[in-house]
Amino acid sequence: MRVAFIIEHLDPNRGGMERSAVEFLTELVELGPEVHVVTQTSAWDHPGIHVHTLGVSGWTDEMQYRDFVDHAQQFLADRPWDIIHAVRPCLSCTMYQPRGGIVKAGQERTVATRRNGVARLMRHVGLLLDAKERLLASLEHRLLTRPSPPVVVVPSDYVRRQVEERYRLSAECMRRVFNGVSVTPLDQSERARARGIVRREVGVPPDAPVAIFVGHNFRRKGLARILESLAKTAAQGWYLLILGRGAAGHYERYAQQLRILDRVRFLGSRAEAWDFYCAADVCVLPTYNDPCSRTILEALSLGLPCITTAYDGSSECMRDGEHGFVINSPESVDALANALDKLRDAPTRLYMSEQTAKLRPYLSMRRHAAEVNAVYREIAGRCVRA
Repeated sequence: MRVAFIIEHLDPNRGGMERSAVEFLTELVELGPEVHVVTQTSAWDHPGIHVHTLGVSGWTDEMQYRDFVDHAQQFLADRPWDIIHAVRPCLSCTMYQPRGGIVKAGQERTVATRRNGVARLMRHVGLLLDAKERLLASLEHRLLTRPSPPVVVVPSDYVRRQVEERYRLSAECMRRVFNGVSVTPLDQSERARARGIVRREVGVPPDAPVAIFVGHNFRRKGLARILESLAKTAAQGWYLLILGRGAAGHYERYAQQLRILDRVRFLGSRAEAWDFYCAADVCVLPTYNDPCSRTILEALSLGLPCITTAYDGSSECMRDGEHGFVINSPESVDALANALDKLRDAPTRLYMSEQTAKLRPYLSMRRHAAEVNAVYREIAGRCVRA
């Protein structure tokens, strides 16, 4: 089977969608397809995977993306493919997998991160004036309202609902393939060693309860809400490790204003976060919008209880009170603080850690790639019969 995989950029160090794509492609090629990646730029290669970089042209983000989809379309038209798999809006494909969620839904949730009417209005206007955002929404709308739309593979029911509400696609046009991650678990001695080293390095007491936040978009991921929860009486004594790119200075000032800066550690962006997960007792992500958070899936795979929101598709694999807690909204700061309070109890954390570790096979990228490959075969079989 000959597969073209379309993605704007391919650099696993950028995290998120691109790291997920690299893990997926690594597993996919082991299943037999001939895999070709069509991208603007790439900082990754793999034996057996053909990466075609089309380059960047244009003065603005919108011009560059428009140039990419035009050249990708030309590249694909000149060669025979069994499957054209796109993870970002494009001109045409046989399978569309919106790893970042539906564009318009994401834009609306971005507006929701603003806490007052004026700020929400300004962000809404900003999105209307953003030429690339308008282009992405337009391309996705055209792709999913065609007479013969591609099969849409969603990473969660959260995204399935977005597709159903906006595009009214029939069930036969959609498949749910829950997201996956590639995680190599550490044994108990390795975890204990990493826990001790990291806590000493970042200045956290060995017996203090520690939460970890991992994410590059601090506002959308709800970092301010975590800081607010730490200021609540129920979460007194909790420390917070923050990994990711973002306006750290703004959040440091906010933590100082809340009088919790002494319990917060801004650690910047890290290529690997495994040792830091080991140093923590819980992973916290009060996100405003996540199709299926890799952070939560990685933490669960490592046996770390999690707190996330109903706006995160990854919460669908969690049982509330067994693998952690799912709060209704990132604005529910009291609920977040109360969840941390419940996880202060060591036997509770141990029980949840044992339960989350059992999810590891289901959360694997190998399982995810095998299910996507099954959809490939289904699509290819349809084309042969047609």
